[in-house]
Amino acid sequence: MPTPLSVTLSRLFDDAGLFPPAKLPMADALAAHDRAVTGPQCDMVGPFLCPASRLAELDACVAAGAERPRSIGVVCYAGERGWQRAFAVPGLVQVEAPLGAGMPRPPGRVLAYLELPHHGPVDEALDAVAAAGARAKVRCGGQTPAAVPSVAWLASVLVGCAARGLALKATAGLHQPYRANGSEAPRHGFVNLLAAVAVARTRAPVAEVAAVLALEEADAGHLSDRVGGARQMLASIGTCSIDEPIEALTARGLL
Repeated sequence: MPTPLSVTLSRLFDDAGLFPPAKLPMADALAAHDRAVTGPQCDMVGPFLCPASRLAELDACVAAGAERPRSIGVVCYAGERGWQRAFAVPGLVQVEAPLGAGMPRPPGRVLAYLELPHHGPVDEALDAVAAAGARAKVRCGGQTPAAVPSVAWLASVLVGCAARGLALKATAGLHQPYRANGSEAPRHGFVNLLAAVAVARTRAPVAEVAAVLALEEADAGHLSDRVGGARQMLASIGTCSIDEPIEALTARGLL
């Protein structure tokens, strides 16, 4: 019988294998994606994410025999001007860029995501995302401890998105189900995040949402039953390893 969590996991994980810390070579990333979308947990796998600067490399690998991903998200950066090239990618489902990058509205049903300034003012940024008719993108980790946002900041993003009716995606550092406060750096958990989004959708205050994000695994086992409705706001989670979150869920008997 499906559980609230199993229903919520459908196409949750965008495949960011080209990005740090994995940084797979293009051919290896494409092969790993093909294994994921044809494997036993294929229903959990979202689009293959590719930097705009590496689209020609992707095309070259496909021409050499690699399987082209059926759905692709293109990640652009500030200063890029090749929007039409990005918008013409076969199988394109979403385009991501920093807030303020001047991204035109994508064609058709292609989704636009604008990344919030890391640790920056929340309300001003979310107002700009809403004015652009886009979705929000929030970074939950990075290569250094300082890159991990506080539970209060992340909670304010979730509450702000709920108040504005904004969908969002999260990325970076969300490889494990539950929050951990390690000796070197804290780590957000994606089950915590799903439950916190569900709470934010009830118009709960920031403090209540932050409390859900802050629960460590020993106290967070019940969160897997509190994720219902989260995907109406949280569109996806970008991860450089599809295998790691699936293995972590399996080890805890959540799949």
